[in-house]
Amino acid sequence: MKLNHPITFGKSTITELKFRDHPIASDYLSFDRRGGVAQRIALIASLTGMDEAVIGRLHGVDYRRAEAMAEKMMEDDETEALTDEALFPKPKTPEQEAAEKKSLES
Repeated sequence: MKLNHPITFGKSTITELKFRDHPIASDYLSFDRRGGVAQRIALIASLTGMDEAVIGRLHGVDYRRAEAMAEKMMEDDETEALTDEALFPKPKTPEQEAAEKKSLES
């Protein structure tokens, strides 16, 4: 994600945040430890591999964009986990149940 407002951290100028392609379990741990903004800063830092101090210096617009990106990644994980048909099979339709019952009776 390109920053609209690059920041200087030490002797480096940071112009973008590179998010991993998916969250990992330790990202959820960083998200779980704190509340509010501190929680989100920790999550963004974890997802991008950046220091929390760097994330804390983001311009408000860039922070909100990073926050939205992190939130979407977490929501996508939740959606995929909850729609995994191996874990949560779809209920059978009445027609499927009738056909299954009929095949068992034969």
